[in-house]
Amino acid sequence: MNKKLRIKKSILALLAGVSMLGIGVGASSILNDSVSVHAETIAGNSQYSPTIHIKVMVGNKMRDLIPSYAGNGVGKKNMKGILWAPNISGYTPNIKGSINFTYNGTTKLTKLSKKLYYTKTATPVTYKNQKLSKQVKLAPGHDFYNHVPGSKYTAKRTHYGKTYKGKTITINMSGVKKGTKTPYYRCSYKGKNIGWIYGGALANVTSYKTVKKTATVIAKPTNNFYNHVTLSTYATKLTHFGKTYKNKKVTINMQATRQGTKTPYYRCSVSGKNIGWIYGGALSNFR
Repeated sequence: MNKKLRIKKSILALLAGVSMLGIGVGASSILNDSVSVHAETIAGNSQYSPTIHIKVMVGNKMRDLIPSYAGNGVGKKNMKGILWAPNISGYTPNIKGSINFTYNGTTKLTKLSKKLYYTKTATPVTYKNQKLSKQVKLAPGHDFYNHVPGSKYTAKRTHYGKTYKGKTITINMSGVKKGTKTPYYRCSYKGKNIGWIYGGALANVTSYKTVKKTATVIAKPTNNFYNHVTLSTYATKLTHFGKTYKNKKVTINMQATRQGTKTPYYRCSVSGKNIGWIYGGALSNFR
């Protein structure tokens, strides 16, 4: 005779190798990603604590019959009980409260009394009109979408970020997700809307021009030399500490002005050897 069991507690256990990337991208998505719910059941007068492991799908795929297994030597027993939809960070279950279940020890299937599924929790977004120009980084690391990803709208990729690497784009709106600081930007290129992209994929516009100048590195520079202008479309790498060349005369062959920064950057060389770009505030005695 089967004993009725009631769940005393539910513990969420994310198994290794389970990926949460890209989950909840659309209301019609059928997703294969899953998490494992460790549902511990306590028998009424029994001296053992049988355990049922239930796989709950994350996404919009509803499940009411789930492959499971029981431990503690009771794998072939039939069990009944109640469980609660576990908390999964960033996701909301369709059921609030408890769910009755029946575990079949022969088929190793758990039958839920209600269909259970999870959807991506929408994050509030604050929008603001903008009139900006920025450049897409050469390695943007993000793509363009028709809406801000993770908002209440279903987001679909419109373009790969790398398609527009190095291009100057126009921005007409920003969107900041609650709890974050870096905005998403709605962009257009040559008058055509290309979508929303994460601000970290963009850089302020930098303009370059060839010059012939000399200057002296100040006695106590707080800036260093880099292979490219910092915070530009390029990934930068330190080439020399500014203090290494304190009070040294440098030759300048190129100047760069970054949008939002009044003081230019300069590409310098010493004795014919290029030493990198440095912020103009670290130089004096321009000639």
